[in-house]
Amino acid sequence: MPSRRAYLAAVASGTALGVAGCLDGADGAAPSPGTDESTEWPMRNYDRYGSASVPDAAAPRSAPEQRFETPLDGTPRGRPIVAGGRVFQSTWAGIEAIDAKSGEKLWTYRAEGDEGASYYPPPAAHDGVVYAGTEAGLVAIDAASGEENWRVETDGNVTASPAPGHDWDPIYVGSDHGEVLQVRDDGEIEWRATVYGEVTHLVTPTVAGVTAATSGGEVFTLYQGRGLWRKKVPGQVTAIAAQSGNDLFVATFGGGVLKLRTGAHAGRTAWHAENGPVADGALVLADGAVFGGDLAGVDRLDADDGSHDWQLGDDTYALAAAGDTLYVGADGAVIARPLSGGIGVGGSRVNAARFRYGIGEDAAAMGVTPADGALFAGVTDSGSGEERLLALE
Repeated sequence: MPSRRAYLAAVASGTALGVAGCLDGADGAAPSPGTDESTEWPMRNYDRYGSASVPDAAAPRSAPEQRFETPLDGTPRGRPIVAGGRVFQSTWAGIEAIDAKSGEKLWTYRAEGDEGASYYPPPAAHDGVVYAGTEAGLVAIDAASGEENWRVETDGNVTASPAPGHDWDPIYVGSDHGEVLQVRDDGEIEWRATVYGEVTHLVTPTVAGVTAATSGGEVFTLYQGRGLWRKKVPGQVTAIAAQSGNDLFVATFGGGVLKLRTGAHAGRTAWHAENGPVADGALVLADGAVFGGDLAGVDRLDADDGSHDWQLGDDTYALAAAGDTLYVGADGAVIARPLSGGIGVGGSRVNAARFRYGIGEDAAAMGVTPADGALFAGVTDSGSGEERLLALE
């Protein structure tokens, strides 16, 4: 079993290497508009930290125009992934690949043996390979052709989106039977471990191991296949994000949001916002704050002490940040808000929206992704029954 000293040494080196996962604006400087139009979004919540925020990404900040709208074969599941000039949208029909500029449908991957609707969590994409979880296991797909390169079988369905380790080797994946695997980028399994409950989220904020969260309301850190620490939280974990250093933010179903210490103080609770958002799928770390959304709206919590800054309405299904803007996937619209929430007190605010792009009264944006100088959204429409990928610029 790895020693705690070895683990802490690895954590320290990982912290020194880490530049993402930082709370942009935490030093008191206001975030600025992003200018990089080539930014990718290669995994579910952007980076190994799960921060769901890109400080330098350019994306629309005023009334946008439509770049394209492409029909999907199935209902979108989570946010689109953007890498290598392609968009990879997870749907009930498989992984659908679309050209990021033209909207041309390139291919659809469906695991062999899958019949009817199947669960595909958002994939991860890097260096011409798409890593996707299926009901049969983890697969590596050629990003250009959609052909399967290799497959690793798991005990149960893959429920946690693939999470890369440092420099994308290894890849971690989790299943609904509580299995976590560390897999090399050639498909070789290095270790398997079992935790308690369905694995819902994975983050890899250091070069040492992986942190897993479960539907049973527990958070674990695993190193070389062995558990280092474990924390029980008050509800199913719905989102998790790490800040470089010693902070881990955890959203739960019905139990609020917690800030946990890691490293030498692993598992200690720094604060607990009991009325924090459910934040299904993502917490956004930006501007010295933690943002989460649910059917009550978008909440902003102070990252230092967990105090509640404000809540803004709109049924919220997805959040992401780029530059100084928070993007919201909601019922009937895609919304852009300043990270500050505008001017005011609590929910009474002015200038709280930069734009609101209507997608239809029966439609919902199930995932939003700022990348490639645009904003991509997977949209489902209960009225027309049509599913689509929308790109705004």
